[in-house]
Amino acid sequence: MLAKINRLIAGTLLVLLLPTMAAAADFRAGEQYSRLDKPVASAPAVVEFFSFYCGPCYQFADTYHVGSTVSQKLPEGTKLTKYHVGLMGKLGNELTEAWSVAMVMGIEDKIEGMLFDELQKKRAINSEEDIQRVFAAAGVDAAAYENARHSLLVKGMIAKQNEAVKALDVRATPSFYVSGKYKIDNAGMSSQSIDGYAQEYAAVVRYLLDTQP
Repeated sequence: MLAKINRLIAGTLLVLLLPTMAAAADFRAGEQYSRLDKPVASAPAVVEFFSFYCGPCYQFADTYHVGSTVSQKLPEGTKLTKYHVGLMGKLGNELTEAWSVAMVMGIEDKIEGMLFDELQKKRAINSEEDIQRVFAAAGVDAAAYENARHSLLVKGMIAKQNEAVKALDVRATPSFYVSGKYKIDNAGMSSQSIDGYAQEYAAVVRYLLDTQP
């Protein structure tokens, strides 16, 4: 009896897995992703490049929840790294510094939405003082923020982000790179729904991590 139940469970699992396997088989270079001409061995396993000035980046985070969906689908021990690109906007470099402070403090999840809202919705970030005001609202007082931004850890994080932008030849945001070898094509997803898009995006990332050399 137990053997029969096990066979039934195995059969059910196979049926459930078939759509996933079929979908993965449809992922192809030149469609959902491209292979980089010059791989970057030092790149994080999965990295998203974004800018707080980038409207599509805001949609990716706030509407489509691409980053959080990708994070949920990653293998155990693998995390999504988010790097800010300072080439866009008058405070681009200052926002890279602010994002570095958030990374060093471990408050990226709290700061990301607040900075996006202040800049994209309210258009209320026009100076370094405005950036500091957002951190204050998140519980980081002016003294703590100033100490952090002048620290070697933050300066090192800024350099790491800027170097990654150059090494991977990042030319647009938002953009995701996997294993320093592949770039996801944002327009390559077939799903027409918001949740479906994020799920398919995450599936492509996982496919590249799991099956591509």
